[in-house]
Amino acid sequence: MSISRRLPALAGIGLVSNVLIACAGVLPMAPQPAPLSETGAVVTELAATATGWADILGPVPAPDNWQVEPCVNEVLLCVEANGELIGTVERFSYPVGEVALPTGETLTAGAEREFLRAWVADHYGSIERDRKTADPALTFTSEPPQAIDVGSLPGLRYGYTVTHPNGALFDRGIGYVATDGNQVHVFVTGVISGDPTGSFSDQAAVEAFEPHLNTIIQGLRL
Repeated sequence: MSISRRLPALAGIGLVSNVLIACAGVLPMAPQPAPLSETGAVVTELAATATGWADILGPVPAPDNWQVEPCVNEVLLCVEANGELIGTVERFSYPVGEVALPTGETLTAGAEREFLRAWVADHYGSIERDRKTADPALTFTSEPPQAIDVGSLPGLRYGYTVTHPNGALFDRGIGYVATDGNQVHVFVTGVISGDPTGSFSDQAAVEAFEPHLNTIIQGLRL
């Protein structure tokens, strides 16, 4: 997905470059139109650093008969059910110094989550504007960010839903953001329209995996 100078994220949501190999045996995908990217951004001045899963994975719980392991593209975590790929979770990082929040919020020791809450608020605003540009009839609903440890780092879990006027799902994004004081670390997934990376095949699969993903994120070696 595209990366914004103000919001180098996901949004989940994917993500780290204009072209990513989604998983083993899949050819590089062409960039998706910006209105369908989780980041909700079109500016690519700031490129996030793609970082792999293999070196940070701790416990990897999953539903029965599901398998979770790093993809061939190491920035993606592959999730399979009965041997069939049903989703991925994307990971990337970028320097704290590159974050330019409209509120002017800066990172200070002991106030990491306040900084991250401003990051999430900006992220939500960017996604909502992006989706409204794609279709003014869409409804964007955000979730209050929840404190969660990302490995040993202070972090937040955030999420949003975008629906059509008839209530049908357009997008469902889930993300985790944390900082070690030098880097912002982002992990994103969901059911993202038009995006082959960092997403699942359907909402039911996301709901089944979500509690396990929380445990995976908390157990990361960060």
